[in-house]
Amino acid sequence: MKYRLPREAVKVEVTESAYSEGAEKVRSAVQNLRDMGFVVLMDDFGSGFSSLNMLRELNVDIIKLDAYFLRMEKNNERKGMHIIESVINMAKTMAMPVIVEGVETQEQCEYLIGLGIRYIQGYYFYKPMSVSEFEKLTSDEKKPIMTD
Repeated sequence: MKYRLPREAVKVEVTESAYSEGAEKVRSAVQNLRDMGFVVLMDDFGSGFSSLNMLRELNVDIIKLDAYFLRMEKNNERKGMHIIESVINMAKTMAMPVIVEGVETQEQCEYLIGLGIRYIQGYYFYKPMSVSEFEKLTSDEKKPIMTD
């Protein structure tokens, strides 16, 4: 290995849409990656035509819930919240961590924390940045990386 990283430190993301385009190939690739010691995430879960069978058949380690679920209008907000809660509860019963993508507001962040979500991504924390900006941000040990 060129960089001498332990395999479990490398996270491989497989998009939900890849499964719908070639289920058997993706299932085989995911199992091979896990057999080699890599952590495999199901990215964009819920963005396409999610099937609960997909979660059963694909032996992934982590679900990344698509940001689409957080983009709610007033007329469907309650329904969207129930879907998010259901997916999170299902993942908890499977002992599968969930990462929620696309968090843009403090209210969304607080809502997800209230549901027990520990891993949250989105512009609420930081917008995309250059490598030099990231290095500067992470080099200051006194500066918190998260916002309040």
